Amino acid sequence: MKFAQHFRRFSLFFILGFLAIILTSCGSQSATSHHPHQLNVVASLDFYGEAAKAVLGDKGTVTSIIDRPSIEPHEFEATTKTAKIVSNADVIVYNGLGYDTWMNRLSADNTGTTKVNVAQQLLGKHDGANEHVWYDMNTMPKLANKLAAEFAKRQPQNKAYFKANARRYIQSLKPLKKEIQKLRQNSRGQRVNVSEPVFDYALSAMGYKQNNNHYAQAVQNDTDPSPKDIKQMQADIRHHKIAFFVVNTQEISKMTTNLLHLAKQSGVPIVRVTESQPAGKNYESWMMSQFKEVERIQNENK
Repeated sequence: MKFAQHFRRFSLFFILGFLAIILTSCGSQSATSHHPHQLNVVASLDFYGEAAKAVLGDKGTVTSIIDRPSIEPHEFEATTKTAKIVSNADVIVYNGLGYDTWMNRLSADNTGTTKVNVAQQLLGKHDGANEHVWYDMNTMPKLANKLAAEFAKRQPQNKAYFKANARRYIQSLKPLKKEIQKLRQNSRGQRVNVSEPVFDYALSAMGYKQNNNHYAQAVQNDTDPSPKDIKQMQADIRHHKIAFFVVNTQEISKMTTNLLHLAKQSGVPIVRVTESQPAGKNYESWMMSQFKEVERIQNENK
């Protein structure tokens, strides 16, 4: 009798213990599947951060260091807060080509962090190339696919999710390439002048030829353009040798102001662009608004 009681008691304890192990295991698996390690992504520029957010979705957080147009990327000085944000990153996205060298310094000691240099890794650009690679319409699709692949390495269970998000984001940018193709059909290889080489990748894709490279590079390098280059610019405007004058409205020097006045007096169209993404716009709407300025000029000259 006592043996039977002990056996039943032992059996009950065994069953309860076994159930506890199963429930604990299931709970642990559930926690793992529903709360994987959240990825921490840091982008130097807000439009790269936008692409990262689109691909990452709800599987982590994205922080953009330059997150408003009032911050000058070339002159940005990192704070201890910025350094801490970068030090905790799983993935870092930056432009390269000297545009955001401060990111190199901040991330120098990061171990185990994936670093995506957009210009060099994705586009094969080298030092000395035009740094404004976000005006190349191949840049953001390549970045989206690259990020999907890198995120999947860290969260293999979400590989399909990241790929689907990248495809969706790339699809949202297709109107930009379509607009570029339309503008190229009507550009007729015309020449244009620019206040600095911000918009050059887009101009080239549209079929336009930049006509004042020496002047633009001097401005870009913070040096004074030569008198010869200035006279050539003025002559191009006065004698309508260019289809339009492209001006970066975020960098208006006294010389640029004088050229703007001359263009208005001479009836030369002006295309206004910005180096930074304006507040209230996403990458697609920002690019499209500038492309539409070119389309307006083409339509007026038909």
